[in-house]
Amino acid sequence: MPAVEVLDEHYFAITALVTVAFQVIGFVIAFACQFDKITDFSGATNFVLLAVLTLVLGGEYHPRQIIVTASLLLSRFWLGGFLLYRVTCLRGKDGRFDEMRSRCCAFFGFWVFQMLWVWLVSLPVVFVNSRPVQPPLEALDWVGVAVYGLGLIFEVGGDAQKLVFKQSPDSRGRHPSGGLYCCMRHPNYTGEMLLWWGTFIMAAPTFGADPVGWVSILSPVFTMLILLFLSGMPSAEGAAQTKYMKTPALADEYASYRDRTSPIVPVPPACYGALPRVVKQVFCCEFPMYELPADAVTDDSDAETSAAMRGHGGTPAHHSEGAAYQSEA
Repeated sequence: MPAVEVLDEHYFAITALVTVAFQVIGFVIAFACQFDKITDFSGATNFVLLAVLTLVLGGEYHPRQIIVTASLLLSRFWLGGFLLYRVTCLRGKDGRFDEMRSRCCAFFGFWVFQMLWVWLVSLPVVFVNSRPVQPPLEALDWVGVAVYGLGLIFEVGGDAQKLVFKQSPDSRGRHPSGGLYCCMRHPNYTGEMLLWWGTFIMAAPTFGADPVGWVSILSPVFTMLILLFLSGMPSAEGAAQTKYMKTPALADEYASYRDRTSPIVPVPPACYGALPRVVKQVFCCEFPMYELPADAVTDDSDAETSAAMRGHGGTPAHHSEGAAYQSEA
């Protein structure tokens, strides 16, 4: 089946138009009904739509195209289903939208950002599916598959572990510290970043014939920027950590866990705890904006515990709330 060229040979324009239309429809439904059960789910579904659309339009089913498309479908089916279950069955709503759900412009701002997120992050798959001629699979493809696979393990494992942990009566006020959470505080974020670096690596062998493909590096870079500086880590760290410090005992427990556990780079706890602070910041993404607030412990805490908290590097946090993917259960 020959390729169908729509607007441009790389399918960048048609996928942008489809994304805008799909997200506008989602916004209209969500705003009219005043609920947000479809917000994150519509993002994951949009990814699937773009992948399948470009594969069909391309008219070729080279192994590389099948692999990158199937990889996207697998990760987005998990993400969409998990987030829909979390909002529908566990929470009943998405607290991120409490202050904007009834304000049209503010709420629409989330959907505009979601348009950008979906389109940019889909670029490697869109580009690969648009190429009628594909080089044979090579070692770099399998490196990409391995990176993607590791990312999928971290994301699915991290989400599932935290979901099970939260359902335990003993978990109230605590952060998970076993399994994947033993060597990193947010394995799901690590996984999401690795997924898109792996997909980009799989797409890279096609760039030699068409250097335009290098624009798809925006996919993993944008994902990292979102999760490290916008809606991921800043929403889960900084001032948000006070939920683990409601009592002196819980505060000491969490401060000890945080001191020996890397944010997103997997590091054995004993090694991480011994690293100098500057090494943690430069090589392990332990940025100052993630630090514990100096006044993190609640009023019923004693002075000794507060002093211990400050000993773990507590400083006033710069906490910003974003409006993109969050898979914190």
